[in-house]
Amino acid sequence: MNRERDNILIENTLNGNINSFEELITLYQGKLFNFLLKMTASREDAEEITQEVFIKVYNNLYKYNNKWSFSTWIYRIAINTLRSEYRKVKTAKNVDYYANVSELPANFSDYPELAYEIKERQREIIRLIDDLKEDQKTALLLRCMQNFSFKEIGDILGISPEAAKMKIQRAKQTICKKYEKLDKEGR
Repeated sequence: MNRERDNILIENTLNGNINSFEELITLYQGKLFNFLLKMTASREDAEEITQEVFIKVYNNLYKYNNKWSFSTWIYRIAINTLRSEYRKVKTAKNVDYYANVSELPANFSDYPELAYEIKERQREIIRLIDDLKEDQKTALLLRCMQNFSFKEIGDILGISPEAAKMKIQRAKQTICKKYEKLDKEGR
């Protein structure tokens, strides 16, 4: 995101311009919602947490330090809000993995067995990602889905860039090992 633009919008919001805050919401809401949707696997939960994050952002905007990236700050609030929600609920969600798998291109309709195989593999990978430790899953999704740098991920999670990189490497290794095991077992 554009740091200078964000800082101007933040300053205007702090000076009472609500339209500037609405613009910040417009800029960040979609990506933040998609990230939270992947983390929660529930549209309703993702919408609720996204709304809660923006309320917290608005109420704490005066605490924002513009030497940091606004996107890093808002994702850190999102992660903390998500963790808080998990602590409240502490129940496993019934996830519809099929809903998270994108539709295959039309040209696969001529090869139904191949289309089925690809969808099955996608579902397996989604399950493996969902089974990761929370911190590994978060780091992996921030990197792969949101294109954050290791430094930004470290800032969001409160760890060093090297630790963020290691969490992502371990997440990938875990997924590969478990996928190979599934493949050997014939799924």
